[in-house]
Amino acid sequence: MKQANPSVAVVIPVYQATLNDNEKRSLQQCVRVLGKYPIWLVKPESLSGDFILNEYPAIKAISFEDRFFKSTQSYNELLISIDFYRRFQNYDYILIYQPDAYVFRDELTEWCKKGYDYIGAPSLHQEEFDSLVSGSIFSEALSSSRIVYNGGLSLRKVSAVIRYLKIYNFFYSGWKGNEDMLFSQEATRLLPMKLFLKVPPWQEALTFSFEKSPAASYELTAGQLPFACHAWERYDPAFWAKYIPQAGEIL
Repeated sequence: MKQANPSVAVVIPVYQATLNDNEKRSLQQCVRVLGKYPIWLVKPESLSGDFILNEYPAIKAISFEDRFFKSTQSYNELLISIDFYRRFQNYDYILIYQPDAYVFRDELTEWCKKGYDYIGAPSLHQEEFDSLVSGSIFSEALSSSRIVYNGGLSLRKVSAVIRYLKIYNFFYSGWKGNEDMLFSQEATRLLPMKLFLKVPPWQEALTFSFEKSPAASYELTAGQLPFACHAWERYDPAFWAKYIPQAGEIL
């Protein structure tokens, strides 16, 4: 008997009633490439979301308390909340797709089938690596650095993340850092938690998404664009201009 594909939903967090041109482009591309999957708008209770829902009737909205959208810290609290993932328990996976992400092609089911619990773009902490253009030097830096898999464009297995958070909350006090650092097991105290969350090696994660140093990442993947990218406006927009339509261009 043929095994059914894992179920997956695309989750787009928004916190204000307008999108800039690049965010509109990101959303349009998401719907164009990933429109066959359920797409959920995650928003504050006080935000209607009609500015998106009227244009894209297939998108559905799910609301959380306004307090989770007041700051980066409060948003991090939402993304490490078990209740957040319980709201998506009807799916095997969710793809967090912030409006500064951009998807190039539909490989979503294939990535779900790989069986990882969490995947994001490999990110480095050191600012000096953001401008690296040499793939070999970049590779050495990644191999010797603690890597965080960025959460802005990330695939998460719902049941695994719920289990992981239950175990973490049992043994530790609340997490105060960025939520993606918790799931990347970056902190020394999280070493025992590695047993409870399966993440890919950074080389494979690069084929899922680029974030920092996209030119070097492109060299490391032998000139292959990833499934998607994150923060393309922030990190080397000149590189991305070759692959992402600019204002006024037709997708």
